[in-house]
Amino acid sequence: MEAALNQRLTLIQGPPGTGKTHTAVHVLATMAAQGRGPILATAESNVAVDNLLEGLLDAGVNAVRIGQPVKVRASLREATLDARLEHHPLQEDLAALREEHATLKRGLSGLKGKERGMAHKDLSMQRREMQRLEQQMVDGLLDDAEVVCATTVGSGHRILGSRRFPIVLVDEATQASEPSSMVPIVRGCRHLVLVGDHRQLPPTVISDRAAEGGLGRSLFERLIDLGLSTHMLTTQYRMHPSIREFPGARFYDGRLEDGCDRSERPPPAGFLWPDWDRPVAFVPVDGEEELDAEGSSKANRDQAAATFSIVRDLLAAGDLEGHDVGVVTPYTAQVRMMTDLFDEGGGLDEGGRFHGLEVRSVDGYQGREKEVIVFCTVRSNPRGEIGFLADRRRLNVAITRARRGLVMVGHPQTLRRDGTWRAWLDWAEELGLMAWHVGRG
Repeated sequence: MEAALNQRLTLIQGPPGTGKTHTAVHVLATMAAQGRGPILATAESNVAVDNLLEGLLDAGVNAVRIGQPVKVRASLREATLDARLEHHPLQEDLAALREEHATLKRGLSGLKGKERGMAHKDLSMQRREMQRLEQQMVDGLLDDAEVVCATTVGSGHRILGSRRFPIVLVDEATQASEPSSMVPIVRGCRHLVLVGDHRQLPPTVISDRAAEGGLGRSLFERLIDLGLSTHMLTTQYRMHPSIREFPGARFYDGRLEDGCDRSERPPPAGFLWPDWDRPVAFVPVDGEEELDAEGSSKANRDQAAATFSIVRDLLAAGDLEGHDVGVVTPYTAQVRMMTDLFDEGGGLDEGGRFHGLEVRSVDGYQGREKEVIVFCTVRSNPRGEIGFLADRRRLNVAITRARRGLVMVGHPQTLRRDGTWRAWLDWAEELGLMAWHVGRG
């Protein structure tokens, strides 16, 4: 906190469950209370900006959201600039001007010569007056705001004009490409706070050419590579200590501490945990992977079936509801296959047996958490190829979403060809967490 408030450049690293956004909101609220605005608070995604906005409003900060209301969480739309403009006291004056303008425009057809020319002149004057009034309303709302919230790219919106922000905070900074991060920074930033975690997923880059050009690296990571140190949040409040154990040691040099007790994260019923004191399990499945029809993604029927059975039994025990469980997988073809399985096996829609259950890619779960995560790894082949499962950051995200229980489904012989996965499997075997009894039916 002290560094973020006083240093001109601060990198805050927030490992999973350590409250990155909570910390970001606290920094912003403290700065606002000190009257240090105007402050620009940004993040790469609309969801992350909404989380910042929600925290600021709860803290009593006068924050306004830039962006299309349709992309903003329904409960927060009243805090958007558009919504505040609708309720502005000058809106009545503007409505009267618009009506006057429309009336004059309708009467144009009956005018000729000099009268028509005068009417056009009046219309131009009215347009300018309406624009002036609209700008006055916008400027007033932005001037009064202690914090302006927008996505990184959205902070370049023309409605902000040439407005400058001496203080800029970027949440999710490790998911923003460098050009994206620069959009808010070039608005006169003299004090920058970047909040993120370079041990989790990097910016999403679709183009190979863009990736080769370095757009897959964030400004946060570049600054670390240049020797800047981070201020790491070291207490995690999400995971059962056993779930935290491996990622804490492997990805965070053993610096993560637990802010929650084992008794606060009881292992869920409905699954035969190899060790009930450690709600982590690896379920070995033999079936081979396959390519989807387009040949661009991979799926695994046997692993999908095993995942279905695990989730079905967890929900049948009555300890959890659909929204408490998350199914994570690295491949879109597997997402589709498992979504179809759950739809056919009871239904994901309201009233269905699996209503509330989310089946998503690893990328779709960053920043999220569930009571139980079932991670279906898909890869199973004699060549030991695991594709982008070899990305340590992807593994880190996948295994740190769970609060009370983590179940991994996969083919151990394939995964063992990779060093990080081999380390995880060795750790699981050493602690007796291999659920052979589940994998064999």
